Amino acid sequence: MEKSNQTSFSFKQVLLIAFVAGTLDGTAAVIFLGKMNFMRVFQYISSAIMGPEAFAGGIKTALIGLALHYFIAFSFTLVFTIASTKMPVLRKNIILSGIIYGIVVWTIMTLLIVPLTKIPAAPFHYERAILNIVILIFCIGLPISYLTAKKF
Repeated sequence: MEKSNQTSFSFKQVLLIAFVAGTLDGTAAVIFLGKMNFMRVFQYISSAIMGPEAFAGGIKTALIGLALHYFIAFSFTLVFTIASTKMPVLRKNIILSGIIYGIVVWTIMTLLIVPLTKIPAAPFHYERAILNIVILIFCIGLPISYLTAKKF
């Protein structure tokens, strides 16, 4: 079957792409945002649903944060994959699609998702926002765009 005419997708492929993107994003978060502190990064993510108590929960809350992180990566991968089956232009313009999707993911997470969680509001910092956007472009947007175009 030709990739350009293919409009269905495999759940297994979506999981694989989400795993790759989630791993890249999680690794970048630990290295660049968490200063190599795995526990703190993923406890921060679990604090979205558990509140500040997540930081006292040890490895258990870090693993909950890790699972939540992969669920979010899967959700964004699924959305892009479905969109790319409806709009083949997303598979044809891999780099542009990936850059735009990374920015879209940052915008959704920053303006919609995080404010709805138990994470306290923090002041906006341009440098941190740019770093987060760059991470999401290179670790979420571009890998999802590239792998979706190659797998579907």
